[in-house]
Amino acid sequence: METRDDLNQLVQELYRVAYSSPISEFKQKCFELIAPVILFDSGTWITRCEHEIPFYEADSFTYNLPDGFMDYYHQLSDVSTQVHQVFGVMLGNMGKTLDILDVVPQDEWYGSDMYQLYCEKFNLHHSLMTVWMNSVNQAIHVITFARHEKAAPFTQEDKLAKQFLVPNLVEALRVNILNSFKHGVGGENSYRAVSDRYGNLFEAEEGFIAKATELGLLKERAISVELLDSGVSWHNEQHQLYSQNFNGLMYLELNTSSLSELMSPRKLQLCQYLVEGKSNKEMAKVLDLSPDTVSNHLKEIFKLLNVTSRHQAIAYLIRQNLTLEM
Repeated sequence: METRDDLNQLVQELYRVAYSSPISEFKQKCFELIAPVILFDSGTWITRCEHEIPFYEADSFTYNLPDGFMDYYHQLSDVSTQVHQVFGVMLGNMGKTLDILDVVPQDEWYGSDMYQLYCEKFNLHHSLMTVWMNSVNQAIHVITFARHEKAAPFTQEDKLAKQFLVPNLVEALRVNILNSFKHGVGGENSYRAVSDRYGNLFEAEEGFIAKATELGLLKERAISVELLDSGVSWHNEQHQLYSQNFNGLMYLELNTSSLSELMSPRKLQLCQYLVEGKSNKEMAKVLDLSPDTVSNHLKEIFKLLNVTSRHQAIAYLIRQNLTLEM
């Protein structure tokens, strides 16, 4: 059993990984760090807001388990029922780490379909389960460690160690998600978010929520499931929604066309004058245009920027750090 100092050191390592790893690798690296400490052989980590829907492969991170592991139990109706009965017990013990034998009596467990038809098939003889909810974003995390040797049960110390680590794992994941917003595939005209596979947002940049709501893509902090296929899943003339599934975590990036792609040189010049605070009359004089022509250009600019006023346009342009090559 590791000491509390060892566990504290492990927590520090988890946060280092949160800042240094891409979202696609984070859960794998966490399990690799923890496995030598608690001595588990395989495991799962499910992150989602929905808890009425059965667990599927596309929802889940699995560690040292074969493809199809999460989907297999759906083929066995009694096993599927038992899995969700156990999950229901865990929901009622939020934050506690329990051995499966704390939930199901030993004789009943080893005689159950769940053990004989499912766990024994994958050598999951001992399991430690924890369900934790992040109070910041209401995401539910179901984290399980398993041992494959029947003669090597988990100890009470193992339970306490995992119970100590899980809240730190969950917060480190949140740090990793927020950090991933700095390293997206898009540029300064991109807005980022992360949801579960059912479209419920865990974390999002403020600009993502505003823009996605404006475009009708987001309602009550949820993206339509139809928009969550990996790759470019939605687009119009000015925007693209890019999504990718990382073991049930959907990374979303809403890209807007750059100003130089959206506008003619004349409109870009007018944008610069907007930021500088020039009036329509001053713009007209500098560009040798009529005030009506300037007004029409500005209306078109507002439409392209998806704003309705001069002040909104200026705020948008300043946020985009508008620069022009003269």
